[in-house]
Parts: sequence; structure tokens; C-alpha cells
Amino acid sequence: MIRHLESKRSVILLAAIVIVFLSIVAVVIWGTTARAADTVPPQHQETAQKQEDPKKGNKILDVEREIMVKTLEEGVCDMGLLITQEYYFTDAVTQSKVKTLFSIPLGFTETSYVATYDGVVTAGLDFTRIRIDLDIMGKTVTVRMPKAEIQNVDIDPNSFVLYSEKNGFGNPLSISDYNGSIVDLENKAQKRAIERGLLEQADENARHVVSNFIGGFLDLTKYDILWETE
Repeated sequence: MIRHLESKRSVILLAAIVIVFLSIVAVVIWGTTARAADTVPPQHQETAQKQEDPKKGNKILDVEREIMVKTLEEGVCDMGLLITQEYYFTDAVTQSKVKTLFSIPLGFTETSYVATYDGVVTAGLDFTRIRIDLDIMGKTVTVRMPKAEIQNVDIDPNSFVLYSEKNGFGNPLSISDYNGSIVDLENKAQKRAIERGLLEQADENARHVVSNFIGGFLDLTKYDILWETE
């Protein structure tokens, strides 16, 4: 009987040990699984964030680009019509007229004069027509601008110097004669200014002005400016 009791106690003790062992194993397995469960979601979340980052980054770049383009265009447009090159000149003007009789010139009626004037031919362009685009990723700024044009020909009336004058009998010069000679002088001065590269220099100076303005907002050691003609 005693042996039977001892044998029964041994079995119970062994069973208790097994139960304790299995409980420990279960706790260990549960802890490992819980840690794994806690670890996986952040990894998946980080992966998702990484996948979304390019889109978010592109949206940020688009907003930055729009703000910068608007700032640059508004700043350039505020310059309005800008004179970017001038051509100064001193030129002679001549005027002569004579009366005729039956298509025969009457020398004693000839009236003429030779004089010089100082003046300036100005060229520039309308900066309100300039358009700007920005490629942040490509590091380029595209500037589309019109070509320079002659804006004005100004002749200083106070610079008039008379070199020779001849007053014919009964044939004085009229206001229209003077005005006609001034118009001819303006046309000649404008043509000469264009031949000497006034418009090309005006274009170059306009690009220089725009480049300096853009350089106040962007690092032009990192960005290239691409010029296009309207």
C-alpha cells in the first residue's frame, strides 16, 4: 500500500513538473510572438511611408516651384518697359528747295541750310511679357522673353548748330520743311543704330538684368538659365 502511494505521488510530481515546463515554454513562445507582432507593423508602416515619400516630395517641390515662379515673374513684370541700351549720335541735317519755271530751276530762289543735331536712340523691351519656368529637379530656369525693339529717337533741339544757310528770293523755309528734315534725321539715326548692333546689345543687357534678378533668389552656380525668344 505504501509503495502504491509513493508511486502515485511520483506520478503526480512528474505531471506537475511537466505542466510547469509546458507553461514556461508557452510563456516564452507567447512573448516571442508578441514581440514579433509589435515589430512587424512599424516595418510595414516604414515601407509604406517610403513608398509614399516620392509623391509627398513631388507635391512639396511643385508648391515650391509655383511659389518661386510666381515670385520671379512678378518681380520681373514690375520692371515694366525697360530701356536696356542707348545709342548717342551727332548727325547733320540738310534742307534745300528751289522754285522752278516751266520745270526750269530758278537759282536765285534756292534756299538751303546745313546743321547738326545731337540725339539718342533708345532700345529696350517690355518685361511684363517675360515668362519664367523652373525645373527644380533638373536645376534649370527657362526664361522666355521678347526681342528688344527701338523705343524712341530723341533729338535735342538745343543742340542745333547751323553751318551754312542760303536764303533764296521769295522762297523761305517753312515749319513743314524743318519737320521733314528732322524726320529724315530720326530715320537715318535709327537705321545706323540698328546697323551698329543696338538691338543685339539691348537683348544682351536685358538678359543680364534678368539673370541678376534671378540670382537674388536662386544659386546660379547650381542652376542653368535657358533663354528662349518669344
